[in-house]
Amino acid sequence: MMYLSFFTFAILSVFAHQQYFVIPVGNQSRFREDGHVLLFAASMWVGGSVMLAFTAACYIAVYSFQRLRYKWPYKPLNLLLVFSQAITVQLVLSSFERWLPAQKPLALFVMMFATVLTTQLVTLFVSSLLFQISLRTGGWKRALLKFTLMDSIYLTLYVIATAYADVVEDTPWLRICAQTVIVVSIIGLYYWRTVGIKQDRTVEMQVRKLQDLNARMTVANQQVLLAFASSLEKRDPYTAGHSERVAQYAVEIAGELGLTDDDLKVIHLGGLLHDIGKIGIPDHVLNKPDRLTAEEYDIMKQHPVIGEELLRRVYTTSELLDEDRRERMLEIVLSHHERPDGKGYPQGLVDEQIPLYAKITAVADAYDAMTSNRAYRNAMSQEQATRILLSGRETQFWAPAVDAFVRVLERRQFTAESDVMREVSSALDQPAS
Repeated sequence: MMYLSFFTFAILSVFAHQQYFVIPVGNQSRFREDGHVLLFAASMWVGGSVMLAFTAACYIAVYSFQRLRYKWPYKPLNLLLVFSQAITVQLVLSSFERWLPAQKPLALFVMMFATVLTTQLVTLFVSSLLFQISLRTGGWKRALLKFTLMDSIYLTLYVIATAYADVVEDTPWLRICAQTVIVVSIIGLYYWRTVGIKQDRTVEMQVRKLQDLNARMTVANQQVLLAFASSLEKRDPYTAGHSERVAQYAVEIAGELGLTDDDLKVIHLGGLLHDIGKIGIPDHVLNKPDRLTAEEYDIMKQHPVIGEELLRRVYTTSELLDEDRRERMLEIVLSHHERPDGKGYPQGLVDEQIPLYAKITAVADAYDAMTSNRAYRNAMSQEQATRILLSGRETQFWAPAVDAFVRVLERRQFTAESDVMREVSSALDQPAS
């Protein structure tokens, strides 16, 4: 009845080639898996090297026929790949047959898993040599392991099924029926295996598209917020450009303190959005030309809370900031009016309770407020504002941030004076007319 096994694997070679899936390897390459590795392992198990060679020849014949039928370019290098797969199956499976008790289901599974996994790894390695495919990209390893595990289970079930088919060996027509059932089952397995994997790929693509759409929407939302924060300041000519300057000052302070580039990016974004909560403050309070009353000041003190709640909703599902960066940015918005002595708002935090980024932004915010014109007072000079910052060390402001900002301002002043001196020197060097 060996001829029946040859016929079985010839038929299965056709179906193995038709049902396939693709594993992306990097941005340019794809690893095509159509199930013939399972077929090779099964044929080796049933009929040894002779059956494996016959099955590989059938598969190559099907491959060649399909190429000629649809006028696809023929790739002789793929034949080398098939040969390497068949040889790997023969070597690995024959080795394991000598080491493990094949009658044990667990041993069968280990044998099939090792055979399929080794063959697939050899396939990728040979492909990388033949077709210059880079294997340094992520993602394919996990997919390959998942499919190998699934295929090993299928192979184990097939081997067990063929073992039970031998029970009816003495009755030819029953054995033919059993073999027919096995063949039909394997064809169905190939089909549903491929359908399931393709559905999985479709779901992954849809999820990726949704993630891309969400990222674009988040970027758009952030741009809207930044534009809104800018237009919010333009309602009051005295605060125009305030957020941009605060963001820049805060970044310079953080840089002076030795924070990383990632820290500076979060601080810059927090500085741009630190007053976004003023969107919820009534105009008669926000734009009042005189000093605020105690009641109005209580209303104004709600803007950090409003801003934090607004931005938390926007950035909850954002892929622009991971959870840690999002929380640090929100801390700037919520706590940039807190003071080390506990007299700040909205929570009255003290000393180390105040987040680092917020303490840095508080100094930048206070300095820009003091050096900008207001309806109820003129702008202070840099010297006056610096003295107030120094006098508020450890009480109103975090001392290291004040000291760092003083160094920044001194360096700025020195640079400005040097530029002026160069301009004067250049003018003196001009020949008289």
